[in-house]
Amino acid sequence: MNTTIRLALTTSLLVAATVQAQDCTEGVDWTKRSVCAKGIGAVNPKHPQAAARPGAIRAAQQTALRNALELVKGVPINSSTTVANSMTTDDNVRSKVEGFVKGFQFSQPHYMDDLTIEVNVQIPLDGVGDIVLPQTIQAQPSVKAWSWGEDGKGAPPVGLHSSVYTGLVIDARGLSILPALAPRVLESDGKELYGSSNVSREWAVKYGMAGYAKSVDGARTMKDRIGDNPAVVKAVRAEGAAKTDAVLSPEDVLAIKSASQNLKFLSEARVVFVVD
Repeated sequence: MNTTIRLALTTSLLVAATVQAQDCTEGVDWTKRSVCAKGIGAVNPKHPQAAARPGAIRAAQQTALRNALELVKGVPINSSTTVANSMTTDDNVRSKVEGFVKGFQFSQPHYMDDLTIEVNVQIPLDGVGDIVLPQTIQAQPSVKAWSWGEDGKGAPPVGLHSSVYTGLVIDARGLSILPALAPRVLESDGKELYGSSNVSREWAVKYGMAGYAKSVDGARTMKDRIGDNPAVVKAVRAEGAAKTDAVLSPEDVLAIKSASQNLKFLSEARVVFVVD
């Protein structure tokens, strides 16, 4: 990702987080693609009144940042790795994630009846993804054409009807699939239909590898991501150690691979998982 795009993304994330941090539910919200953390600080009765409240605010902010970092660490990158794993194995990633979390502004302090002070901080997941997404996600997708047959070099089925879609909605409810920064969509034999080889890094960082919704109708409203004519398919099972990947039936795989134009919506990460 070039410097101009990265700067624009960071600026927009900072503005959005400053506004949204005023009112957020603590935890990871995959629909909004953000992490919200709260911190509470107590007024020290031994401090002068002029210093007591600012001290409580600083304590609340420090607690909020610690809580935010712990939530971010628990975010799955893919089926086998979390942000915490990546930070442990790479000091550069650790320092970047910690710096990114510390760079966000807090909500206005909320003064509680018991004289404690509460603040919120909201961290966009896509900014975290920019740091930890696999290096296999290149500037340009490495997949240029669909693969057919066991060796990936066969011809498409005779008489295959071509359907052009604007996006992909995967109904994965009931399969205990967990959201992740870099999920995959697999064929029944384990081949990757969608993953790091399909999407460009610019789109993966800007929008995330996939969006998440709680219902198919909710996913359909995400038109800026999946357009007006998405393919809607039902996942047949979850895959991977952390169950972040979805497996599709051969029939649904054929429907998606029926038109070479459908590679375009995958390269732009126009994919939404519907999860419980």
